[in-house]
Amino acid sequence: MRLDVDHVYPPVLGVITRRILEPALGAPYLTTARWLREFDRWPDQRRREWQEQRRTDIVRHALSSVPFYRERFPGHTALELSQLPVVDKALIRPAMPMFLSEGWETMRSIEKRTGGTTGDPWRYPLGKEGWTQIYAAALRFREDLGYRYGDRMILVGTPLSLTPGGTSWKTALRYRLERRVSAAAGLEVDHEASLQRARLAESARAALWYGYAGTLAAMAAAVLREGISVRPPKAILSTSEVLLPEWRSQIEEAFGVRVADEYGCNDGGVLAQSCPANRFHVADSLSIVEVLDEHDQPCPAGREGAVTVTNLHTKVLPFLRYRVGDRAVIGADHCPCGRPGTTLLRIAGRQGDRVVLPDGRQLSALAFGAVFKRCPNVRLWQVVQEAPGRLKVRMELDAPLTQEETQTLRSYFRDRCGEQVTVSLTVAESIPRTPAGKHRVVLRLDELGSASGQGK
Repeated sequence: MRLDVDHVYPPVLGVITRRILEPALGAPYLTTARWLREFDRWPDQRRREWQEQRRTDIVRHALSSVPFYRERFPGHTALELSQLPVVDKALIRPAMPMFLSEGWETMRSIEKRTGGTTGDPWRYPLGKEGWTQIYAAALRFREDLGYRYGDRMILVGTPLSLTPGGTSWKTALRYRLERRVSAAAGLEVDHEASLQRARLAESARAALWYGYAGTLAAMAAAVLREGISVRPPKAILSTSEVLLPEWRSQIEEAFGVRVADEYGCNDGGVLAQSCPANRFHVADSLSIVEVLDEHDQPCPAGREGAVTVTNLHTKVLPFLRYRVGDRAVIGADHCPCGRPGTTLLRIAGRQGDRVVLPDGRQLSALAFGAVFKRCPNVRLWQVVQEAPGRLKVRMELDAPLTQEETQTLRSYFRDRCGEQVTVSLTVAESIPRTPAGKHRVVLRLDELGSASGQGK
């Protein structure tokens, strides 16, 4: 009888992980992921009480052991979340010693780095417990998609957090045992590269395709253009970029499976994954997520604001009311899918992924996606704000724009942005990826400081 390796391998790897890998790494991530199944079944009240106890503990630690908070609140041993100041990377990084716990060098931690999507990458220590909780929450979410730890997973594009380069031998071994396949990595998203990537993903026979939304959409566009059929995985999970509605439709049409979308930020420690109702469920076991207005007050449900995170596990460098730089809309009621906990109705992208009009209105990347769905010859696009009243729309094409498509684009941008904004269309400029391999659909040159900021 032929042994079905794909069926047998995940439970075997689970035993190996809990008995060997977790002790070697000092991180019980799989054990924690199993516990999260129970956590998800808890009544709302019990979950909130658990979360509040974790918040109390982490704030007490910061008030006693972190210079920034101890000097700001002398003599305090407890504070409500709303009493703490909102902080961000710009405040923490130049004053890092003030935000690190005393004696942090003796605490178990790993060095992390952000991808630098905004042109502003940084390195910081993340406590092992914080990393354990982040990865455990990711594994728990993926279980909802039918993925089992140990199923083959192919990495699409080049998510820096998913590639083993520069990691320790322990991490490289874990990646290998987890059967992560990087054959479909790379930054190119032209037709031929995307078609080749789709064929590589198919040949890998992976249960999960995991990668950048734009790269997955380019694969789908290539498959649809060629009119070919590609054997789908159990699930497709996009990450790192805003999954535009037209990208979602394209991917699901090409590959015949629902696309789930992951939102995460290691600095701060937030993780969420979309459900069949297209809401993002926050990992409440990991962090408390607030959506705040311009006065650092909570936004009412349905109103967009700044994502602000309090990590419940990071004591080396506590992230308390940390503004991560993203915009989102928080949900009010229970999700129609039935899963409990905090939800985000939508992720609007990075703070800089929006056009600021002369009259003060702001348009997120989501505002522009619909028109390109009506222009099938446009393979890739980017809106560049050169000045408050001047936009440039860069496009890479599969075929020349028709007169109708050109008129559609001009009319759409005029209606959206108003007569006071000049919009130019160009196919003469390439659309490079950031060093992290991401595609920024909105680029504000006033934010980046120069016209060469496109590659940041």
